[in-house]
Amino acid sequence: MTNYFDWQSKIRNTVPDNMRIDNELLILENATYKDSINEPRKVDVTTFILLDKGESRIIIEGKEYNLKAPCLTVVMPNQTYSLLETSDDLKLRAIIMSNNFTVNLMSSSLNKMILGNPVIDISCDLVSFNTYYKVLLHTVKSPFKMFRFESAKHLTMSMLYFYARKLENLELDKKKKEIVFDRFCDDVRMFYRINRSIPFYSGRLAVSTKYLNDIVKEKSGMTANDYIDRQTIIECKALLSSTEMSIQRISAMMNFPSYSVFGKFFKRMTGMTPTEYREMTK
Repeated sequence: MTNYFDWQSKIRNTVPDNMRIDNELLILENATYKDSINEPRKVDVTTFILLDKGESRIIIEGKEYNLKAPCLTVVMPNQTYSLLETSDDLKLRAIIMSNNFTVNLMSSSLNKMILGNPVIDISCDLVSFNTYYKVLLHTVKSPFKMFRFESAKHLTMSMLYFYARKLENLELDKKKKEIVFDRFCDDVRMFYRINRSIPFYSGRLAVSTKYLNDIVKEKSGMTANDYIDRQTIIECKALLSSTEMSIQRISAMMNFPSYSVFGKFFKRMTGMTPTEYREMTK
């Protein structure tokens, strides 16, 4: 059964007045969640978690994320999350916002973007995020109570739209990766009989071999070499089982330098020789 985290009763008496705006916005420095490891939680607030040091694993709405400092994690109202593990040197800050504080804070498109990308690396934007945090902290600690709520809200809104620009760049990068992967798959289908070298495909796609390998691994779970080998062995099996062509001819058709090289490749991929496979599939 899901545990519902009663954040108000747990935090109300532990967060000093100078680190909060009533129960609308609360800031926790050096926060810890070690008592919540492996316990699914559901909250009715928006929480920004700034991971300053260490690493952690978290599941948000059934999807696992690896957190590595510095990064920002956003947990939205009514989402279920579970902290799986944390490193011993974990250091983080948390900003907790009530629904009253976040109402009209973000557009539906921004809300959708954050739901799809709840964890973001901020190593290249640490100064910007820390500036937001420092100004927000100064606002919350200000002895002047008038407009603190409004000021904090507008500050947070500005930070969120900065976050949105980061997410937009991630989406563009994701689209680029999808385009590269799709083109790679098309090229493999077209040329795998002629050329099975990674530099050939990375050259056609105008990307580095490492970048291509990283994309293919991310999208398929295989290296680029493994992807090409899989396409090749599928064709070899089909030719052996569905035609009367000699093994030597199949080897030449698939552009192997010799029958011996073809035999070694086939044995490595299937555990059988081409002849054994053909006999088995008759």
